[in-house]
Amino acid sequence: MKLFFSILLFLFSFYAINAQQVFTVYDTTNTPLIVNKINCLAREGNILWAGSEYGFTSFDGVNWNYFLFNNQTTSYLNNIFAITVDAIGNKWIGTAGGGLGKFDGTNWNIYTVANSQLPSNIVKAITIDSQNKMWIGTTGGIAVWDMDTTWTIYQQFSSALMSDNIDCIVPATNDTMWIGTVNGGLTRVVDTSLITYTILNGGVPDNTIQDIAIGTNGFKWLGCAAHGLASFIYNSPPYVEFSPANSDMPSYTVNSLEIDKDGKILCGTFDGGLVRYLGSIYWQVFNDSTVGMPDSSINDILIDTTGVIWLATTNKGVVRFDEPFLYLSIENSTINLNPSLKIYPNPSTDYVNFNIASTENQNNFDIEIFDGAGKKIKQDFIQPINTNSQIRMDISGFINGIYFIKISSGNNFQTGMFVKM
Repeated sequence: MKLFFSILLFLFSFYAINAQQVFTVYDTTNTPLIVNKINCLAREGNILWAGSEYGFTSFDGVNWNYFLFNNQTTSYLNNIFAITVDAIGNKWIGTAGGGLGKFDGTNWNIYTVANSQLPSNIVKAITIDSQNKMWIGTTGGIAVWDMDTTWTIYQQFSSALMSDNIDCIVPATNDTMWIGTVNGGLTRVVDTSLITYTILNGGVPDNTIQDIAIGTNGFKWLGCAAHGLASFIYNSPPYVEFSPANSDMPSYTVNSLEIDKDGKILCGTFDGGLVRYLGSIYWQVFNDSTVGMPDSSINDILIDTTGVIWLATTNKGVVRFDEPFLYLSIENSTINLNPSLKIYPNPSTDYVNFNIASTENQNNFDIEIFDGAGKKIKQDFIQPINTNSQIRMDISGFINGIYFIKISSGNNFQTGMFVKM
């Protein structure tokens, strides 16, 4: 049976939604951006930084400012792959051929293969560890720099790296670093010791790891180029893979990962929009066909301190996603997820009735209630109060919001939605 829950939550068209309220698009039409493809996002306090295919911008919530790498107009210098802000506010910029740049808001310092030990001028990942060492991922290997005179270089010919083309570098506890490579699998770095996991040794489902997120209980979430989302636990193989072949994950290509405030994993995909994995078989899918998302091709995700989700998209610039407004819009719409399941009164304050279409028997019904984030909050077995398969449920203790219901009887189930006010 096709997994139902992502469909229950979002796989229908919300034409009644005020999309302008839920999604705000910042692109070439209303900002100084020259192009709409955004590669990366970073945060400095309340300031958002966005690196594009031509230059980078800052946004303080009101005003946008536009910058060129080293104040030059050369296109490859201004294809920005990575932005990291250090503890004193310097912006470190990785480019598609201009090396590494340090920008303090006015002045530039440039580091290339010609004036430093940087192994390549194509810089795709920048991370600063707790010892203030910078880890730089390039197409020529990894450089670890103390931001003074000492450089340590990791490359395929001299270490356990299986590829010098580095896509991401993500810190874990005790400055353990997890490295995602192109065609070289996943590498773990502790001090100067490297271990690599590939398809060949059964460690990962894909040898190209585009992003990594550190979850709870030791989970490392992997964004794969051709195998969707994978979970990985160090020293506890095998991995678990989620793709369109075995789940409601809508894309095989995951470009970016982020952990939300509830510890759930958010996936920015190449062609399936934004996806939240809720656990077990449950997914939320946000894209153009489900919620009217402006662009379903997402290159990076950033969640700010207020919970707003910022998306770097391929075609629509920077998109601000105010998720709570989505549920308010649903509440104000006239959506009926399953016409055969009658729910009334809806909205309600203290109880709701469910009138269920004819079923194979009149035994107890298995009732599951989920909140708007997909978390199961109640499960009960209820006997119908009459022969018309009417069920009454007390919701007086529920907090106000949107709720989804699954009612099962034997091999049949029905789904619906109600609002507690």
